[in-house]
Amino acid sequence: MYTKSIDAKEARNDIISGMDYSQIMRKYNLSMKGLISLFDKMIASGAIGPAELGGKIPSIDSHLVIKNQFTDSIIFSARAATIKDLVETAITDGVDLSEAELTSANLAGLRGTRSNLSGAMLFRANFNGADLSEAILVGAELSEASLANAVLTGADLSNANLSQTDARRSNFSRARLFQTNLDNARLQKANFRNADLTESRMVGADLTDALMEGAKLDDVLRNDVECEE
Repeated sequence: MYTKSIDAKEARNDIISGMDYSQIMRKYNLSMKGLISLFDKMIASGAIGPAELGGKIPSIDSHLVIKNQFTDSIIFSARAATIKDLVETAITDGVDLSEAELTSANLAGLRGTRSNLSGAMLFRANFNGADLSEAILVGAELSEASLANAVLTGADLSNANLSQTDARRSNFSRARLFQTNLDNARLQKANFRNADLTESRMVGADLTDALMEGAKLDDVLRNDVECEE
């Protein structure tokens, strides 16, 4: 075992089974540098041979890919050091990232203003400190994601699943959260000023010190939740 969370035998089996570098990075939450370090240590210990790695260790600017979660087709591919860098490049190039497969992706600090991540698989993704202002996240799967201190001003999260997310101190001002699932979310000190939460779910959510002035709360399901409108 080379880190507290990675077992060499399991990693070798993943490589032999045909998982590509981006899939391994997502599974073990590794940066490109972390992936290279893992491969170096596996080779040094004899856990795997260079030939089994395709004859080479990926360079720091290896090609990474973003795939469609339903069709497995490639949405975007480019040389990048990390998944975050790849996503930012795609956004800068105006790529439509709807339905992208980004499970557990480390996107902390992402510059994602006006990005389109509708229907994207973002389960357990890390968006801490990210700027997603005016982003389109309609129907996105964000359950158990980290959104602490993220900026989502004016973003559209209608029908998205944010259950059990950590969105403490995040800014949802003027965001659209129509029929959004926020059950059991951690929303302490979050800013929902002038947000549209019509028909959203907030059962078990923690809204301690959340700012709700001007928010639309029509038909919100919020059993056991206390907030001041």
